[in-house]
Amino acid sequence: MALGRNDEALAMERRAQELDPLAHRADVARVLLRAGRYDEALQAATHAVELEPDYARGHATLGWAYIKKGIMAQGLAELEIAVSISPGDTLWLAQLGQAYGMVGNVERARSVLHQLEELSRRRFVSPYHMAFVYTGLGEQDSAMDWLERAYEDRSGPVYSLKSSFLFTTLHPHPRFTALLKQMNLAL
Repeated sequence: MALGRNDEALAMERRAQELDPLAHRADVARVLLRAGRYDEALQAATHAVELEPDYARGHATLGWAYIKKGIMAQGLAELEIAVSISPGDTLWLAQLGQAYGMVGNVERARSVLHQLEELSRRRFVSPYHMAFVYTGLGEQDSAMDWLERAYEDRSGPVYSLKSSFLFTTLHPHPRFTALLKQMNLAL
């Protein structure tokens, strides 16, 4: 999945789900999102949330499926649920901040940045997570600053940068291309 080999990843995730349906609840939906198969992702993520309503990753994945389908209000609501289920997880908070920025709610996106900055004074917050919010705000250079820092610190799932649908708006940025080359993951 991290390398963008979505067909292979989907086959592996489906097999893993067959072997243990509860262990890989949202993974099929995540691969489908990365592959741009949003209708199927929405179905798979809905199923994951139905299996376990208190599963933050399931709600976040469902949120992104809604957003990618253009159903923004429901997508934001699902991301907010993910944050409420797992309030200490900066991944879901950062993704919510990204979504706020994408829908034009700059004030709420900046509020999330402020929360992340405050948290970083007390504990580790991945630079990768900070990049989410800046990407949502359309501040590409700031997003790239944080992604480059994530790479230098070996922080967050920077290895999956190439195939992450959360950073597609950065693909044309020369620093994004350079970072992928540096990681031997050129587009």
